[in-house]
Amino acid sequence: MNNEYNQDYKKDILRLALFIGELMLSNGAETYRVEDSIIRICKSRGFHHINVFTSPTVIIISDDRFDGLSFMKTIKSRSIDLNKISLLNNFSREFVSNTDLTVNDAMIKLKDIIQSNSYSTKVIYFWTGIASAFFAGLLGGNDIHTFICTFVTSIFAVIIYNKIMKLSSIPAFSSLLASTFIAIIGVLLTNIGFLDTPKMLIVGSIMFLLPGVSFIKAIRDLISGDLISGVARAFDAGMTAIAIACGVGLILDLWFRMGGVF
Repeated sequence: MNNEYNQDYKKDILRLALFIGELMLSNGAETYRVEDSIIRICKSRGFHHINVFTSPTVIIISDDRFDGLSFMKTIKSRSIDLNKISLLNNFSREFVSNTDLTVNDAMIKLKDIIQSNSYSTKVIYFWTGIASAFFAGLLGGNDIHTFICTFVTSIFAVIIYNKIMKLSSIPAFSSLLASTFIAIIGVLLTNIGFLDTPKMLIVGSIMFLLPGVSFIKAIRDLISGDLISGVARAFDAGMTAIAIACGVGLILDLWFRMGGVF
C-alpha cells in the first residue's frame, strides 16, 4: 500500500517531523534548517507533497495535494543550544538514510537528545566567569581586583538570568534584571573603593547577555529568504540589547546624579 494513503502511518511521520522541528527551533536552529529537515524526513518515508511554514513562534506542516492533513505547533520558549542542534541534525540524517528506523525507536532517541547535557551547570558557570573576566582584561581591567570581581559577578548574573527565565521565559526581561544587577555590583564596589571604575566589570560581565548568536541567525534567515523569521529574530535580538542598555544605563544615571564618576 502506498504510504500516501496510509493515514495512520502518515500521521505518525508528520508528528515525528513536527516534533523534530519543534526541538530544533526551540534550541535556536535557523528557519531554513528546520524546514529542510522536516521535508527530508517526510520524503524519506514517501510523502513528497508536504509544505512547511516556520517562524520563530510556530511550525505548520500540511499535505497540499492529497488530504490536506495538517499539524501545527506553537513554540513557547526559545534558547540557543548548538550541541542539541548538532545532535538533532545528525539524528535527522540517520532517520532519512535508515528507512528501517521506526517512529517509536526515533522517539526514544529524540527523548535521549532532549535529556542530554553537553556540560554540567557548574562548568558553564565557571567558564562564563572566566570568559567575562578576560573580556574585562582585554578592555583595560587587567588588575586582579577587576578580574576576581568580574568573575564572581558574571556567575551570579548567569544564575539570576536563568532563574528569571524559568519564571518568565522572556529573554529581554531576564537580561534587564541581570544587567541591572551587574551595574549595581560595579557601582557598589567602586563606591567602597575596591575598584577604580565600574566600567570594566560591567562591560566584561554583560558579554554573555549580548544576543550575538541570535543576531547572526537573523541575518542568515534574511539572506536565505525567510523574511518573517529574520525580521522577528532581529527584533528579538534588538529588544534584548535595548534591555541590557536600559539596565546598565539606569543604574549609571542614578550613580552620576549622586556624584559618581568614571
